[in-house]
Amino acid sequence: MRKPVRKGAAAAAALVSAVALSACGSDGGDAAPGGKGASAPPSAGASKTARGVTLADAEGVWTGTTDGKPVTLTVGGGGQAVAVSEAHVCQGTAKEGETLTLDLTCKDGGTDRTSGTIRSADGKRLVVAWDSGKTDTLSKPVPGGLPTRMPSLPPLSSLPPRS
Repeated sequence: MRKPVRKGAAAAAALVSAVALSACGSDGGDAAPGGKGASAPPSAGASKTARGVTLADAEGVWTGTTDGKPVTLTVGGGGQAVAVSEAHVCQGTAKEGETLTLDLTCKDGGTDRTSGTIRSADGKRLVVAWDSGKTDTLSKPVPGGLPTRMPSLPPLSSLPPRS
């Protein structure tokens, strides 16, 4: 009984952090003439190596599965970053330099996704190599789509009564 609740809490945390952080720094996309966002998206076939990946390339919500477990990475326009995997929620910054690096801290002490380098980003797929040896290949979720395979809530009768 506790395991589904824990997984549900992790999934809810991923969804909340992704929605909250993806809104950070958003200007509604009307900054450029014609109502389009200020930065042009990378072309569909263009993939950038780590030396060419910019913060703008990595910005947004990215989801995927690594070792059979869901992973979500959200990168905000100001360089804020949140990674959610298994029961770990890690937050910190994405920094441009010779490479685009992630420097995160997990409040629960997790270390699998605290320091990494974004190897490539092409607008559809993002690859992160973590110092722990893990590599995440993540994709942009379908706009307006809802996540699938979300855990179910317990029946209302099993919840504690309100007083």
